[in-house]
Amino acid sequence: MILADAEDHYRFITQPDHAKVAGEFAEHWGNETFDPPDPYAAMVLVADTHDDGWWEYDRRPHLENGDIVDFLSVPAEAWVTFYDDGIDSVVELNEYAGLVASMHGSGLRRRRYGLSSSWPDTPSAFEEFVDREERRQRRLADGLYESGGGEENDGRDDRERLSDADMDLLTAIHEQGEPPEGTESELWRNYELLQVWDFLSLVLCTSEWPEETAIDSVPKSADDEDVSMTVTPVGDDEFRLDPYPFDESPLTVSVPARIVSNGEYDSEAALLREYYAGDHETIEFTLHR
Repeated sequence: MILADAEDHYRFITQPDHAKVAGEFAEHWGNETFDPPDPYAAMVLVADTHDDGWWEYDRRPHLENGDIVDFLSVPAEAWVTFYDDGIDSVVELNEYAGLVASMHGSGLRRRRYGLSSSWPDTPSAFEEFVDREERRQRRLADGLYESGGGEENDGRDDRERLSDADMDLLTAIHEQGEPPEGTESELWRNYELLQVWDFLSLVLCTSEWPEETAIDSVPKSADDEDVSMTVTPVGDDEFRLDPYPFDESPLTVSVPARIVSNGEYDSEAALLREYYAGDHETIEFTLHR
């Protein structure tokens, strides 16, 4: 659950609904400066579904020691369970999307494979999860590397086939925790893209009083170095992005939210009553060039 704390209320947005916003970013990513995602369908799918494992947990708010549990404070055992389930569901839909979803999950517990080097190293409660997901990634990668698209591959998009650079990339991030210097792996670019879409959605969803934010390691094209993107609030739920990555401007995306009275709750039952009695809102975020 994503929780934004205003002066007189809490705003709740579920993780799967936040992921739908990331999916809309994926759909519209690409213009004269930024290459669209490739393979397109698999990347829109993983952006849209990468938090589907949260559905059951986010059906209700949770309390821990009197504090509302947000997405950053979920107990490790619960977190691992629904990430396992969520990645399973994406793999069943599309193996390439499932590979990127798995990298996203394990990366959250491995400093995002070098993109967040200041984060703590893998906590012991997540070591088994990371090991299990990295074994899954190797299995999926072996299948995607050995067989391309076409009739002999059950209709899989040939663009989902992995390259030697992609296989080297997986070896490096599993063994070293970061990609090889100067990697040409398209899989790494797609992992970075999911991080950008996810983080941009979180920037919009996590605060009712956002500040200017920089998003680093934003891929432009295979021939250009990654850039830093600045997200600047310019009005109520309106933002300017520089550089601008989408195929239309302005781009408006929406997300459902529940509005709950701000206060202390002595039990989950009391919070649950207020949550389901709270107002529904559809929040629209508008992004400008």
